[in-house]
Amino acid sequence: MRHFEQGDFVQGEFAYRDLNLVVRRYGDPAARPDARSYLLVHGIGVSARYFVKLIEQLRPHGIVYTVDMPGFGSAQPKPRRALSIEDLAELILAFADEWNIRNPVLVGHSMGTQIVVEMAIRNPGISDCLVLIGPVVDPAAPSAVRQGFRLLRDVFMEPPGSNWIVFTDYLKCGPRWYLTALPAMLSYRMEERLPLLTAFTLVIRGQRDPVAPGDWVEGMTRALLRPGRFEAPRAPHVAQYAAAPAVGEAILAHVEAAAAGNGLEHGLSGRQGISPGGGPAQ
Repeated sequence: MRHFEQGDFVQGEFAYRDLNLVVRRYGDPAARPDARSYLLVHGIGVSARYFVKLIEQLRPHGIVYTVDMPGFGSAQPKPRRALSIEDLAELILAFADEWNIRNPVLVGHSMGTQIVVEMAIRNPGISDCLVLIGPVVDPAAPSAVRQGFRLLRDVFMEPPGSNWIVFTDYLKCGPRWYLTALPAMLSYRMEERLPLLTAFTLVIRGQRDPVAPGDWVEGMTRALLRPGRFEAPRAPHVAQYAAAPAVGEAILAHVEAAAAGNGLEHGLSGRQGISPGGGPAQ
């Protein structure tokens, strides 16, 4: 493990077997021992950079950790083998244990939602609170081609800043590693894993997200034991960038409701983008 200070965060590298993570921590747990932790897990092809606006929403309320997974972002060189969702979940669980991160709010985006779900199934004690943003893969579009068309549609809805981050991260990832990682994402059966979760789980989608359509998200919430749902108004797939204040508020309300032992309908009733019944506002 190596650490160094850079600006307002601490960066470190975590090695586990033949894999490595690049980790950033925003905030000092020693100075805020009672603060809640948030662990953010990115999707395929990209890095933690697209969480930048969400980090600013969450860091006043706790300690925020982000990871660049093997072969993505600054976590180079690329692994010599393809990694499954289970491999990545095991890696991040080992990191959380090594860094003594207790009961973090697990926040995943896109493929990252699969990883945090698998983490919570493999170790139910890791967290009592999950957040799934733009979850994949909708069974109605299970192939690489159909997912690709949905992502292409999404490009025209994202703000320029989001597109720039994603595009430059894709260049760093490269097509070979992207295509190596893709089968693991496409083959993970999210709909079969969700009923195994015991944590309070908030599912977030952007109102305009073509990758995680409303009927898919609605089906996910029905499969969960302790579900919550939030739709970010007018947001595309990278909702945590395009609608960071709304997404941040939804996450904080979810954490508060979970701590009280309530579902999302109690935590977010009447707030922007949510109806009193817990579904998206009409």
